[in-house]
Amino acid sequence: MGSTVLVTGATGKTGRRLIPLLLDHGVTVRAASRTPVPERLGVEPVRFDWLDETTHQAVLDGVDAVYAISDPSNWSNQSFEAFLERATGGSRRVVLLSSFGVDRAPANDPMRRVELLVERSGTVLRPTMFMQDFSEDHWSNQVTSIRERGEITLPNVRARVSYVSTADIAAIAAAALTEDGHQGKGYTITGPEALTSAQVAEHISAAAGRPVHPVEVDREGIRAGLLAYGYPAGSVEYVSPGYAAGFVAMDVVNDTVTKVTGRPATTFAEFAKDVADAWR
Repeated sequence: MGSTVLVTGATGKTGRRLIPLLLDHGVTVRAASRTPVPERLGVEPVRFDWLDETTHQAVLDGVDAVYAISDPSNWSNQSFEAFLERATGGSRRVVLLSSFGVDRAPANDPMRRVELLVERSGTVLRPTMFMQDFSEDHWSNQVTSIRERGEITLPNVRARVSYVSTADIAAIAAAALTEDGHQGKGYTITGPEALTSAQVAEHISAAAGRPVHPVEVDREGIRAGLLAYGYPAGSVEYVSPGYAAGFVAMDVVNDTVTKVTGRPATTFAEFAKDVADAWR
């Protein structure tokens, strides 16, 4: 293709899985992150910070497409909106990683405002909760909780959630960034099954070879966890009230992964087997 794609959050759960997929398509990747990205053939590491608008234009210059992640820490951040206004201002293809259900939010909702900047000409991805939140860095600190106490902590242990693998999200993002037919579309992305917290714990327990059980965390516990992790207070006040309620609605299962990528979505059992060492 000879094109250049900007990947924000290049060291994150989806970004670092997206980069090799783009390289396989013959794309040059501009890998943007606050933390250094290792140099390799086809990858141009650049420093980028949502909060520092002086870094915005430089990373956009000369790129043909943009993968933008909407981390909750950005949701009350006007700099994030300013960046997307720049990104969508030209002929660039923009793919936004949003969150499940944001399309049903009112137009003045911070995250919905961001979606509206992109969805007319770009592609919006709305995944459910990540499987990798149980095996990688996350504000809820699940890995430590599993290793030290045999617990997974969730806001609603009775809710069913169709957890999705970030590898599947990255595959859909790669398609949207390199193929025609995805512009002006929004994809709700789910896993292949809706699981209770007890079923999630069973899968983790079977893979890790140790007992694991779910423990419910209340809204104040969620708020404290987000603040301790470093989320800005404004973002915490926006996220924490709806976090538990959001779990209740995430029992939706669809075939978006298969339709876009041509392969089945990753099951939680497959994921758990692949990452079991993280819990041992």
